[in-house]
Amino acid sequence: MKKSLGFGLLAIAASFGLAQEIKAEEVWRTEEFNAVYVGDRGSTAIWEYGDGFGTVFLDGLAGEYEDRGTYYGYWVQATSSKKCDTFREGVDGQPTYHWGTVKVEFIDPDLPSRWKLSLGLCDGERMIDLNGTPVIE
Repeated sequence: MKKSLGFGLLAIAASFGLAQEIKAEEVWRTEEFNAVYVGDRGSTAIWEYGDGFGTVFLDGLAGEYEDRGTYYGYWVQATSSKKCDTFREGVDGQPTYHWGTVKVEFIDPDLPSRWKLSLGLCDGERMIDLNGTPVIE
């Protein structure tokens, strides 16, 4: 009996720990598309936009849920208006020549937070700005 109780408590503790690690999916609406926080890879957060049309990689954002600030990274797509001279790794690990720089500035320190995103083509200057507003259901 004690042994099964111990395993039961261990299972509950383990499931509680997993629940703490799994966060609710964050979704934002912009002027152009919806963006969804889909996962982390090391210290990099991974967002998808346009129903899987493209992916954003943001260095240092993974696991940050409070006091979010400014983060930099890059976006990738299967195609875009400009083919870059160099490639970046896509979400599937394959190289893509359709990418650009990204800067995200969170406006509110805690969840849910609005943000301003600036992006550019390839290594060019970030010239496109989008505003993200949380989708709260």
